[in-house]
Amino acid sequence: MRKLWLALCIIALWMLPLTAQDDIVGPDEYPEGINPLTGLQVDDPDVLNQRPLVVKIINAPAEVRPQYGLMQADIVWEHLLAGGITRFSAIYYGQEPDFIGPVRSARLVDFELIRIYRGLFSYSGMSDGTLQIMNGDALVSSRAVGGIGPCPALCRSEELNEKLEYTLFGNVPEIRLLAEERERDITPEPVFGMAFSETIPENGTDLERVNVAYVNTNIDWEWDADLEKWVRSQDGALHLDADTDELLTADNVIIFEEEHTEQPFVRDQFWGPTNFAFSVNFIGSGRAVFLRDGQYFEGEWRRETQDGVLTYFDSNGETWTFKPGNTFINLVPRWVEAYQLTFYVENPARVGITVESGILRGGPGSGYPATDIPGYLGDEFPALGRNNGGDWVQIQMADGRIVWVSTEIAAIDIDVMNLPLARPTIEN
Repeated sequence: MRKLWLALCIIALWMLPLTAQDDIVGPDEYPEGINPLTGLQVDDPDVLNQRPLVVKIINAPAEVRPQYGLMQADIVWEHLLAGGITRFSAIYYGQEPDFIGPVRSARLVDFELIRIYRGLFSYSGMSDGTLQIMNGDALVSSRAVGGIGPCPALCRSEELNEKLEYTLFGNVPEIRLLAEERERDITPEPVFGMAFSETIPENGTDLERVNVAYVNTNIDWEWDADLEKWVRSQDGALHLDADTDELLTADNVIIFEEEHTEQPFVRDQFWGPTNFAFSVNFIGSGRAVFLRDGQYFEGEWRRETQDGVLTYFDSNGETWTFKPGNTFINLVPRWVEAYQLTFYVENPARVGITVESGILRGGPGSGYPATDIPGYLGDEFPALGRNNGGDWVQIQMADGRIVWVSTEIAAIDIDVMNLPLARPTIEN
C-alpha cells in the first residue's frame, strides 16, 4: 500500500504544470550555444570560445551621436566622466561587428569591467596616470589592445567626422587578431553570473518611462509596447544607431548604484583642460533598479571580491532573471545629489498642498532653492518619487518641471514609502 501511495505521489508531481521559474537559464551554467550575456542562442557557438571584448565608445558631445555598433553589443555600460557627461563601455561576445565607434580613451572603471567579464579591452588611448595604473596591473595590461592603430583593427575614418578625436573606429574580429599578434592573454574563461527567463518576475510596477538625470546628462528609457523594448533618448532627443538609423533599444535596463571615488592624480590633458577620474570597485553590494517588459523592479547587485562574479538579486534576495536579449546599464554614483530618477507610471498617486502657500524646492530638503511658483492650498500634483526618509515627495508641476514638496505641507493618498526612491541611497 505504501509503495502504491508513493507511486501516486510521483505521478501527481510529474503531472503538475511547470512553475514560473522552470525556464531559467543561468546564472551558473548555460546550454550549448547560449550566450551567457544575453541568454540567446548564437548563430555560431565558436564565438563563445573566446574572451568577451570591452570597447570604449564616446557619447559626448552631441555631434558624436549616433554611434556605430552599439546595437550589436550584448551589454553596454554607461558611466560618468568629470564634467557630468557620460561614456560607454560596450561588451561584444555573441556578435562580431566590423565597424564600431567612435572609439575613445580608457577610464579606470574599464579595468574592473575587464575582470567582471573576463574580457579583452580596446580603446584609443588614456591619460598618463591611467596608463601607469594599467601598467602596474598585470591582469589588465595582459588583456589591453589599444592605440590609434594599426588598421584594420583600429582605423581612422576621417570622412565621417570633422574632429580627429572622433574618427577612430574598431573592427571586432581584427581587434581579436591583433590581440593574438601582440601575445595578449586570449585564453577564454567561463563567463557567468546572469540568469535569464522569458517569464516576467512578480511584483513589478508598470512603467511608461524613467528618466536618469546625471549632473549634465539626461537619459530617458521609454517602454514601446509594439517593439516590446525600452527606447533610449538622451538630452531630449531619440538616440539612434548609425548602422541602421533605427532606434537604440534595450530588452533590459539596469540603474546600478555604486560608490565612485575621485582620483585627482589621474588626469587627461591630451585634448583639453585637466580633469579628475573616477574609480569604481564593484565590490560588496548595492542598489539596482531593473527594467524589463514594461515594468520596473527594485533589487540588488553583489560581488564579493575583485576576482568575484557580479550577480543580481530581486528585493526578496532571489536570483534576478533578465529577459533574453541585450542590456544597457546606467552606472550612477552613490553621492548626495549624484543623480535623480523620475518614474512615470500610468496612474500616479496624487499629492495635495495643505497650507495657504507652500514652498516647492529643487531637491528633498530646505537647503535646496525654492521654485519661482509656490504650491497653493488645494493644488494637486502627480507624486512620482520620494527621498530615503519619506518626508519629501517628488512631484511634477503643470509645466513639466520636477520639484519636491515636504510632507509637512502636503498630503498624499498612499503610503509615501510605497513611492519609488528617486535619489541616491546615501541621502537622508
